[in-house]
Amino acid sequence: MIIHSTDNVGYLPQPNTIHVVADNHLAPINLTKTAFMIPFMRDGSVVMANNRRRGLEFPGGHIEPGETPCRAAVRENFEETGYWISHIRAIGYLHMQSSGIVPADWKYPHPTSYQQFFVGEVMWNQPYVENDECLTPVIVSPAEALATFSPQRLALLGLAHRVFRSSI
Repeated sequence: MIIHSTDNVGYLPQPNTIHVVADNHLAPINLTKTAFMIPFMRDGSVVMANNRRRGLEFPGGHIEPGETPCRAAVRENFEETGYWISHIRAIGYLHMQSSGIVPADWKYPHPTSYQQFFVGEVMWNQPYVENDECLTPVIVSPAEALATFSPQRLALLGLAHRVFRSSI
């Protein structure tokens, strides 16, 4: 079920449309190159990666050869935040459609691609060592999220929160 749509985002060839799709099944694996985790603390706060170039974002990244989307999301979450996650569930994906001309170095499926999203509960963390990609992660309260997140990110967060609360 589509819960949010956005047109002509800057990071995709234009024109484009992104749909946030609520689905507990995985997106087509051959068109999914990235996976993300929305890690919740027990109190409903969410742990955000603090990317040096892009700022706060859901932890995630590229799926390595032979890796499942879930395993990639768990690995990327740990690499970007230092938090271990349990009770992991697929919650949906971004369905990205573009009819624009792709740059020569484009490494994603075109004209259709997906980004898979999971939700999980934070179990524990180790002290985080900042690196060339990420600064110390940030824990964002529900009120802070409502005040600062984009509509697309809020749609994903709301979906993740509903699934998370139903599983604890």
